[in-house]
Parts: sequence; C-alpha cells; structure tokens
Amino acid sequence: MASSQQKPLYEGIETTLTDDVYHTIANNDLIQIMSNEAAKWNGIKQMLSHFGVSPSAAVYFGDDNDDIEPIKNCGLGVAVSNAIPSVLDVADRVIDSNDMDGVAKFIEENLL
Repeated sequence: MASSQQKPLYEGIETTLTDDVYHTIANNDLIQIMSNEAAKWNGIKQMLSHFGVSPSAAVYFGDDNDDIEPIKNCGLGVAVSNAIPSVLDVADRVIDSNDMDGVAKFIEENLL
C-alpha cells in the first residue's frame, strides 16, 4: 500500500508495475498493489469449489474495488449503499450501508 495526495506518485507506481500485479486506488489517495494470484475472486472460487457450490448459486456482498469481480461473477452480487460508485454500478442489488447492518438484514430477510 502507498498513500499520497500527489498524483506523480500514482503515475510513478503505475509505470513500474509488472504484469503479475494489479492495483486499485481507494479514496483518491490509497494505492493497493496486489498479486494477480491474490485477487479476491481467486479465493472465492477456491472456497466455492471446496464446498461444491457453483458461483451462480452464490451471493456476494461488497463495497470496494476488489469486490467488483466477485460481484459480477456470483449469482447475486450485492453492494452496500456506501460502496464506491463502480461497485454500485455492477451490483445486482444495493442494500443498506454497513453502518445500518445491511448485510445482516439481507441475510435475515432473504437467506434464513
């Protein structure tokens, strides 16, 4: 992770990254650099496979850049209302924010 409000830092990091990593920028000042293999979606796929669950049968909740791919690839992608705009754009449903227990309410009302 790197944080700076100076755009040249972002440009410098972006031009030095190799093909085996990706990055996201949160709140316009926090760069997260991660291995392509460490992507959240890779972990979700492994977990679903372990339990014999198809991605199309899974519900995924998210709010940030690394949640976009799982939201798009699971059967139901759910964003909390305080998610970043790009997550809200790809979600199948938008629920109450984290502060309003949106995930807990959704689970109670729809999955239990």
